Parts: sequence; C-alpha cells; structure tokens
Amino acid sequence: MKKLEYQKNNRRIQSLQDIWSFELTHNIEFRDVLKEFLLKYEGVRLADSNKYYYSCGHILQELNQVVYLNKSDQGGASIESILEVHKEEGILDFIPFGTDSGGWDYNISINKETYGQVWVNKFDIGDTDSMEYVTSSFEEFIDNLGPEV
Repeated sequence: MKKLEYQKNNRRIQSLQDIWSFELTHNIEFRDVLKEFLLKYEGVRLADSNKYYYSCGHILQELNQVVYLNKSDQGGASIESILEVHKEEGILDFIPFGTDSGGWDYNISINKETYGQVWVNKFDIGDTDSMEYVTSSFEEFIDNLGPEV
C-alpha cells in the first residue's frame, strides 16, 4: 500500500491489541488492511504540501486526516464517535477511516453486498441517503491518492 506523508503524528493507539480491544468492545471486525493502516496512520493529519486526492472522473475526493480509533477528551474525529452518529442516522455496516477538510467521513463497507468498497458520507448535502460510492476497494483508494490535477 502507498506510503502517505503527514505533517503531524498524533497517534493514540500503541499496538494491534488496542484495535482488537476496540473490535471486541464494539462487536465489529476490521479488515486486516485497515488494521495495518490504523497502526501506521491513526490520528495523523496528512501533509499540506502534498494534498491527497482520489480522482473519480471529474470529481476529486480529498483525504485530509486519518481518524482516531477512540474518542477522547483531547478531541479529534474518531471511529467510535462517527459510528455513534452513523447509528443515529441509520447508517450501518460502514467503518470510517478518514475525513476531508470539510468533515465528510470516508468509510470501508462491511456490508455483505458492498464489502471492502469505499464510500463517503456527504452528510450535509440534504439528501436522505448521504452515503456515496467512491471506489471498489480501500487499497485502490489509498494507492491512487495523489495531488490535485
């Protein structure tokens, strides 16, 4: 998987055990690729000098920050807090992993029909269904991130 450059490392998790504990507590199972990604990048803000975009034809999807695993008094978007909001909104079977600079969250589907796909939650656009398909896999999303063209 592509190595990402970041400006600040604010990781809070220390080991795979932290992720396993989260999975057990929340009765959820992360894909191995997401576990590896979180161990490297959890909580980091990506480098401003090298903005990361995924191109979907004429639409650019920006990845600005990787979310934290657990919510904390220190703040910052987290998988735990986003999952709580998703549940309130009836959005199930998606695990958030990052946000854009406007706060939209990027998610990996764990739904049987769309398993492994990346979707973005455009929660403030006014549609009843705010989840929008981005690409067929997390690996494809990360590996094809690049500068705005």
